[in-house]
Amino acid sequence: MLTLILACSTPADCPACAECPACEEAGLTLETWEEGLLGPVVEELRAGIVPHGDQPFGVCRGATACDEYLGPDPGALPVGDYLVRAELKAPAIGEGWTAEFAVSCTTTRSNGEPAEHDHARSYEVKYTGATHGYRLQPLWKIQSPHPSGARDCTFSLTPSRPDGQAAEPWTGSYSTPAPS
Repeated sequence: MLTLILACSTPADCPACAECPACEEAGLTLETWEEGLLGPVVEELRAGIVPHGDQPFGVCRGATACDEYLGPDPGALPVGDYLVRAELKAPAIGEGWTAEFAVSCTTTRSNGEPAEHDHARSYEVKYTGATHGYRLQPLWKIQSPHPSGARDCTFSLTPSRPDGQAAEPWTGSYSTPAPS
């Protein structure tokens, strides 16, 4: 209802409002001071889940904590333990904000045969305050070298609104060598 009110403010502020018969029938218009208060809330809702901080989504060196942020596309990973993480900001109002993590890996086994591995999981994302992000860590654990063989992986995180509308996914990739 709030979106309907703001979308159908006054024709002077919004040319499309003149084409909003439901708003006109209901008498739903906002005064300037109301729009000033509610405008930022609507902008936050329309933005949906957004990255938070200077290291919001990607691969980190470390088995359980982000010891060193490498970014979403670190390339070939040297020997060690890694994880994929996300730090997100959800709107302050509304419930049902989600993010779908998906990873797809192709492993080349020692006999040269490829093996596919896919994994997906949905996470609820909550508002955690004006200065804190909602951390999803680890979304995926990575071993380099991978015990099954050389591996090339792509991954994505797709935020969604409470109505199920998905935003553009954030993507990344990495590779690990075969064991020596």
